Amino acid sequence: MTNQNNFQKFVNSQVKTLLIFPQSFEPNVEPPLGISLIAACLRQTGHEVDLLDLTVEPQKRPDWNIYSVIGISLLCANFNNGVSLAKRIRQENQGACIVAGGPFPDICTEEVLETGFFDVVVHGEGEKVFVQLVEALESGKDFSIVKGLSFYQDGKIVRTENPPQIEDLDALPFPAYDLLPMNRYNESSIIASRGCPFNCIFCNRGPAESKIVRRLSPEHVIDWVTVLINDFGCHNIRFVDSTFTLDQEWAEKICDLILKRNLRFQWTCQSRIDCINSTLLGKMRKAGCLRFYIGVETGNEKILTLLKKGFSKADVRIGAQLFKSVDAPQLNIDFIIGHPWDTVMTIRETAKFAQDLYKKFGAKCGFFLMTPFPGTELWNNAEGYGLNITKNWEKFCKMSFKGDCDRLSANFDTKYLSREELTRLYHKTQQRYGVGLHKHLDALNFLMAGKDFKQAKQIARKLISEGYLTFKVLIIAILPHTILKFLYTIYQRSNM
Repeated sequence: MTNQNNFQKFVNSQVKTLLIFPQSFEPNVEPPLGISLIAACLRQTGHEVDLLDLTVEPQKRPDWNIYSVIGISLLCANFNNGVSLAKRIRQENQGACIVAGGPFPDICTEEVLETGFFDVVVHGEGEKVFVQLVEALESGKDFSIVKGLSFYQDGKIVRTENPPQIEDLDALPFPAYDLLPMNRYNESSIIASRGCPFNCIFCNRGPAESKIVRRLSPEHVIDWVTVLINDFGCHNIRFVDSTFTLDQEWAEKICDLILKRNLRFQWTCQSRIDCINSTLLGKMRKAGCLRFYIGVETGNEKILTLLKKGFSKADVRIGAQLFKSVDAPQLNIDFIIGHPWDTVMTIRETAKFAQDLYKKFGAKCGFFLMTPFPGTELWNNAEGYGLNITKNWEKFCKMSFKGDCDRLSANFDTKYLSREELTRLYHKTQQRYGVGLHKHLDALNFLMAGKDFKQAKQIARKLISEGYLTFKVLIIAILPHTILKFLYTIYQRSNM
């Protein structure tokens, strides 16, 4: 912990910033949006900045001493690694201002600052707050004038006034992708809207989210897509908006512009089963949307209500039928194992509902492990929901983007199930009801596309050893996808 007076040496000097994403549960499959957006804003205002994603470049060791400000992006799963990193940086660079940002420090501020290795926590949308912090350091002004900061003052943690939300999202620059090793990622992501008006008790909105929904203009979204395609060769894009089709007219305009500009790329999004219509689904498919992810969470009607999802199982069937009745993107439905009211019977009910949705409507279903993240209603009222949560932060991970679900384990007990029972039931359900095959095959193709053959080999062996399929069927399942992808890549390049 550094006294703020020690930063006076930055006054009237050029502050150089390094933003880091520490090693986490697994390597990032897409460029980290948070630090790359902040870096772009720093550069836009004339500040020098570098980026470092240690999940894909774990061996890279920059000279910490050339940086005046070092920001570290923290989640639950990478908190311990982030603290170790900050400690190492502090040992080598006593005078740096070490800043924590991201979902974890936004909620668990005291836990971060009490480590003694972080000087400041950034709250809210970092694109503006971080720039103002750097400018305060350069001008010698007190931190307290910057909205959205927490830090020690006179031995106590103080938090300044909450920063206003960014109203004009179109005014933000595109992420500083050029500062990252883009060839290390299998896909890229875009956040076209921020916020979600719904009340799911397990949802962690994050520092940039609120119930008020703000959107980029459709034209700006398409300009962002065009930058990814033309400047960085990215043809696989994931829209990470909480509810992409909440405004169906807006989503349709994006599809219209993709078609009008003849942009060739594959994309996915997530939304709700009650925020769709047949015209929109058809346009999304024509515009290159391959998969549409929806969270249903449970097959038990009572639990659906307790989760405050706002729809019923009948609504899910109606929506799934809509996907089947038109040329729509592949419907992927996600469920969660480990609700406060889950029992062996309700988990079986959920698995059966997933099976029915696959058999009747072709919906590919997957299972997440319930994770009561800090800031969610489950976390804030854990005792009321009968949860006994252990702060083993490395276990605060609900999924694996690489299909390595065996590493996931529950970090809480409920009134009905222990964490050991929940973990066992999660893995049993994941493997038994057909969804494991979809997930493993998708992950296998994903890894092969990224030339991660070692991990792909492990998943292939797993598929065969667990009886999902034979070696012959595995080759038949994988080869057509690989050949088609190769041919599609040649087609794309010939039309650029």
